[in-house]
Amino acid sequence: MINFDSLILKLFERENADFFIGAKIQKIQQPNRNELIFFIRNNKEQRKFYINFNPNYYHLCFMSNDNEKKRNISIPKTAPMFCMLLRKYILNARIVKICVPKFERIFEIYFEYYDELNEKTILCLAIELMGKHSNVILYNYDTNVIIGCAHNVSSQKSRERELAGMLPYVYPPKQKKKDILNVSFESFENDTSGNDFEQKISKKYGYITQILIKQVIEKLNTDNHLIIFKFLKKLMTFSDFTPSINKNFSEFSVLNLENWQLFNNVNEMIDAYFAYNQMIFIKENLRLKITRLIEAQLKKLNTLKEKQQAQIDKIKNGEIYKQKADILMANSYFIKAGQKGVNLKDFSGEDIFIALDENLSVTENANKYYALYKKMKSSNEHATFLIKETLSQILYCEENLYYAQSASDIGELIEIEKEMTSESKTSNNETTEKVDFIDYEGYKIYAGKNKKQNDYILSKIARSEDLWFHPLNAAGAHVLIKVNNKSAQVPNRVLLKAAQITKEFSSQKNNSKTAIIYTKRKYVAKSNKKMAFVTYKNETEIIV
Repeated sequence: MINFDSLILKLFERENADFFIGAKIQKIQQPNRNELIFFIRNNKEQRKFYINFNPNYYHLCFMSNDNEKKRNISIPKTAPMFCMLLRKYILNARIVKICVPKFERIFEIYFEYYDELNEKTILCLAIELMGKHSNVILYNYDTNVIIGCAHNVSSQKSRERELAGMLPYVYPPKQKKKDILNVSFESFENDTSGNDFEQKISKKYGYITQILIKQVIEKLNTDNHLIIFKFLKKLMTFSDFTPSINKNFSEFSVLNLENWQLFNNVNEMIDAYFAYNQMIFIKENLRLKITRLIEAQLKKLNTLKEKQQAQIDKIKNGEIYKQKADILMANSYFIKAGQKGVNLKDFSGEDIFIALDENLSVTENANKYYALYKKMKSSNEHATFLIKETLSQILYCEENLYYAQSASDIGELIEIEKEMTSESKTSNNETTEKVDFIDYEGYKIYAGKNKKQNDYILSKIARSEDLWFHPLNAAGAHVLIKVNNKSAQVPNRVLLKAAQITKEFSSQKNNSKTAIIYTKRKYVAKSNKKMAFVTYKNETEIIV
C-alpha cells in the first residue's frame, strides 16, 4: 500500500471544484475519532464526502455505497464532541471556496457562516493529511483563531505547532520544493546527479514521489533523464493523466500502465484503492483479535481438561475398593473378627493386603469398601460429565477458530466475535446468504461455508430423514444430503461424495485420512446458546 500524496490531492481538487463551490453541508457524521462523513448537496445531487485521517490510510474522497460497506463504517448513537462542534458551525453552511496549497497535503474548505447577530464570517475547515500528524481543524478565517480540532496538539507533543481551540491557526512548516515546470533540464540534471535519482527528485520537486518516478520509468521503459524530464513536465500540467490501480491493489497511479485497472476519474480510484486496503486492514486486525481471544479460551479449557482428566484417572483407582469388598465377602468364613488387616489372594491368585476396622465385622468392613466404591463411581460419573462438557466447549472454540481463519467477509468475523463475547444471540429469522449445493446422482448435497450457513442448513433446509455430515472431533462445515424418498437407501458413492466434501471444508482437509461422521437430521440437536453448535447420536463413521 502507498500513501495518499499531494499530486492526487491536487488532482482531486481540480476534478471536483465545480461540485464543491456553492454546495451545502446537509449532514455530518463521525464514525470514530479518525473518520468524518459530510453529506454534501449541489445541483440536485448529493454525495458522501469521506475524510479519513487515520495515520495508516489517510485520504479523502466522495464515497460510493459499495465502498462504504468495505470500510465497515458504523455510526455511533451519540455523536463525538468534534462532530457536534462541526454541526453547530457548518451544518447547512454554503461552501464558497476550496483550496490546496501548492505541494501540500492540506485540503481547505471555506464556508459562509452567520453568527447570532446575522453577521457573515468565513470559516475554514483545514483537512491535513500528513501521516501521524493528520488532523482536521476548523478555524475562523477572518480572525485566524481555531474553533476546534479533531485532535488537540499540546506543546508536549509538538514544539513547533500547538493546535487547540482559541489558539491561532498556523500552517505546518512549508516544504521547500521546486516546481519542475519552472526549471531547465540543466538544473534538473544538477539536482539529480549521482546515485539515488528517484529519491533526489522526490526530495527537491513538488508533487513528485519516488513511487511516481518508478512508474514513469516503467511506462517509458527507459532511464534516460531527458525523456523522463520532458514526461514529468507534461504530467505536471495536469492535462494528461489516467487513474489506475494494479492487480493486487498495492499501488495506484496517474499513468496508464500495462495490465492495470483503469478508472474514470481520480475520485473513483481513491475510493476503490483505499476502501479495499481498509477492508483488508480491518479484516486482518479483526481476525487477529478473534484468534487471540479464542486461543486464550482454548488455553484455559485445555488446562481445565487436564485437571479433570487427572481427577478421572485418580477416581478410576476406586475399582480397587469393589475388588477388596468382593474378596472379603468371598473369604469371610475364615477371617477372624478384631483384625486390623488381612493378607489374601485376589481373583487372579496374586497376594493382596486389605486393611480392616477391628471394631467392625467382616461384612461391615466389606460394606464400607462397597460404600467407598459407590462414592468413587458417582464422582467418576460427574467428572466424566464435566470433561465431556469441556471437550464440547473446546470443539466449539476450535470450530470458531477455523471459521475465523477461513472467513473472507468482515460480516462473518463480526458475527464470530459477537458470539464468542456473548454480545448477542443470533436469530434463525435473520437473513443469510445463499447456501450452495451440488446435484450428485439426483441428490442435493449442501455445504455450509460459514457459521451462518451451517445454522441455516440445520434450521431451514434440513428435514428429519436428511443425512447430516461433520468431521469427527474437528472443526468444519455442516454438510447435508437431501433425502427425497424416506424409504430409499442412499447409495454408498453418494455418502462418500458428501464425506469428501465435508473433509474439503474442514480443518482436516490436508490430512491423509480424516474421520467423517454422519447421522439423520432428527438425531442432531442444536444448542440454544450457540449458533450451529450441535450434539448428535446414532452416527456412522467414514474414513476419507
